[in-house]
Amino acid sequence: MRCWTCIFLTRACTSISRDADCHDTGSGAQDMRLGASAVRETPSNGAELGDSRARVVILGGGYGGVYAALGLSGAARQGEIHLSLVSRENFFLFQPMLAEVVSGSVEPPHIVSPLRRLLPHADVHQAEIEVIDNENHVIILRYPGTTDFKTIPYDHLLIALGSGSDLSAAPGLSEHAFPFRTLGDAFYLRNHVIGLLEQAEIEKDESRKKALLTFVVAGGGYTGVEVAAELNSFVREAAKSYRHVAPELARVVLLQGADRILPELPADLAQFGHKVLERRGVEVRLHCRIARATGESAILDSGETIAAHTVVAAVGAAPNRVLDTLQCERDEKCRVAVDETLAVRGMINVWAVGDCAAAPDLASGGRCPPTAQFALRQARHVAKNIRAAIRGGRPRPFRYRAMGVFVPLGRYSGAAQVFGRHVSGLAAWWLYRSYYLYQLPRLDRKIRVLLDWNLELFFHRDIVKQDVRQSDPLLRAHYEPGQAIFRQGEVARSFYIIVRGNVRIERQTQEGQERVALLGAGEYFGEMALLQGRWHTASAVAETAVDVITLSGTAFTALATSSSRFGELLANVARQRREGGTAARG
Repeated sequence: MRCWTCIFLTRACTSISRDADCHDTGSGAQDMRLGASAVRETPSNGAELGDSRARVVILGGGYGGVYAALGLSGAARQGEIHLSLVSRENFFLFQPMLAEVVSGSVEPPHIVSPLRRLLPHADVHQAEIEVIDNENHVIILRYPGTTDFKTIPYDHLLIALGSGSDLSAAPGLSEHAFPFRTLGDAFYLRNHVIGLLEQAEIEKDESRKKALLTFVVAGGGYTGVEVAAELNSFVREAAKSYRHVAPELARVVLLQGADRILPELPADLAQFGHKVLERRGVEVRLHCRIARATGESAILDSGETIAAHTVVAAVGAAPNRVLDTLQCERDEKCRVAVDETLAVRGMINVWAVGDCAAAPDLASGGRCPPTAQFALRQARHVAKNIRAAIRGGRPRPFRYRAMGVFVPLGRYSGAAQVFGRHVSGLAAWWLYRSYYLYQLPRLDRKIRVLLDWNLELFFHRDIVKQDVRQSDPLLRAHYEPGQAIFRQGEVARSFYIIVRGNVRIERQTQEGQERVALLGAGEYFGEMALLQGRWHTASAVAETAVDVITLSGTAFTALATSSSRFGELLANVARQRREGGTAARG
């Protein structure tokens, strides 16, 4: 087989270029909007007051957001617009190659690109989006490590927030299943799989060893098939490096509720993919859904229980919750309704693309599918429409006919439909890698992935478990006298238990600083704000030198909701504090 570098390096050098009602807005969002107008005149994006440039703000660092920003970079470079992009991460993740991170075919850093290098002419904000305030034309943000809210004003807004995960439909799924949307998801799953291989190596009980080596993937679409294929290939290869783990013990079960996998593909290609997976050892279950999950089993809707320590959830797509703060028309899946130009219906100078947008597909007469290929094309088109709107021109309708679809089925095999033709086997696998390598942004990333693929041809894939956890699972903190542990008005993040020293709880009132309580060793605080899901109503200050143990808000909430006794204890303490006038201790 010819070297990947020889085939693609020349082409690569020329291209440098994923519960409330949908229409409701939470009270917290409304409170923040009330104050938005007061701070609107203090933009935090570097745009100077009086700047005549149009302010374009893009929400989302995925395909839709990044490629739209790339399309607008020329206008930003020429000083025509002031461009800002807001993303939870400071990198762009190339989603089509995420499954290959699990199997070790590519290194995790090689499929991410730093946003600041991709977009040197844009202000990049790594922040959480709290509110989209269209009334005042500002976005309210909160940056990592801070509790202050910042605002970014806009003249044109592009919403490209993608979709999130909702695993609440099946009991135990959100607690025990592995979602598969982020780089962290892939990294964590890979470490988990390698850890199970290590456990299986020393396990003497055959039934437990089989459970350790059984992997259930819920969802037979693109993502589910890719993950199942890569897991199956990786585990069987990696097992050869363990003296007491036979490769044939590995079992990968793919669950699909419909009558065939890959419903996005033509029936004959989906059938080909089905046969390839089964030939390689993947157990495909049709008309079968997961009903419940535990840490050691997957319970199917038929009542069957599969003993497995790994359940991967390639289901449960849900709209981004930030959209709940946007008052606009939504479709039945809670996606933002846009017209044929990708402008949000009923709003001025607001646009939406990608998974979060219900965009009409003028080529087919339906809706645009939530795929990377369509998001990329929508992004490039909306960039042209935004430029046209700024210049006083007329935005044009979005029309695109998909070139094809590609699905990898493990090493050296795939299924594809390209320009109406069906391709399968090695050729489809080659086309899949060729197409997405070409789409991968930045020349250095293309070369790194090419090297990964070439090395994979000659060497075994790595089985090193890269554990990034802290050495001490308990988080401890020390505070000097007078130092604030948290301040009134800050977002609640942790639960605190005092090991040594005294903590003063105080509250700012119109009359001044009011002392609420003095807590000592063995007492705890911070739970009130966490239980109510809001910010602190008082400040906690070290009266003396203080040592505390902290529990994250997520872990605390899980504990409070899972233990009825603990929940009752907290409720009793909360009642006593309210009756004693110390409710602000949390």
